[in-house]
Amino acid sequence: MISEEDTDKYLAEVLEILKEIFDGGNKWPLLYAIHQCLLLKRPLPEWLRLAFLDAYDSATGYEIKSWDDAFGRPHPKGAHIEKQKRHLKLRYVIVQRVEELRSEMPVDKKLFEKIGKELGIGGSTTVSDIYYEQRRQLEEMTDEFNEIGDQVLGTSEKN
Repeated sequence: MISEEDTDKYLAEVLEILKEIFDGGNKWPLLYAIHQCLLLKRPLPEWLRLAFLDAYDSATGYEIKSWDDAFGRPHPKGAHIEKQKRHLKLRYVIVQRVEELRSEMPVDKKLFEKIGKELGIGGSTTVSDIYYEQRRQLEEMTDEFNEIGDQVLGTSEKN
């Protein structure tokens, strides 16, 4: 279990990174940073409180047309939301099924076809795309969390 002190260090590091991204002109870190504070039951730092109030006031003061202008788009332009929602629901099932079957058969087109038929979602391409996208995301998240953890705990390698 992570101590309260380590949680605070982790959050401070994450918020510092998000502030740098936000200060660079990106809007999406604002809601992400608020989410992290709420998730970990921590108060908002002053920069985040002021940034949110500024964004909110820009909407209520008719300075912007939509919340997207204040907080950034929740999904990339052109994203097929229903397809993404379906993939989101299936990704853990697919990964779990691949792990269950990998001792019986190689991870290849035939395995993905088998899973696609079981789930009624088509052929191997859809299943393999969802599987490899999930693996890529998990690897990226693991790398990011390891990097942040190393920075927070002071265990990163010094060059």
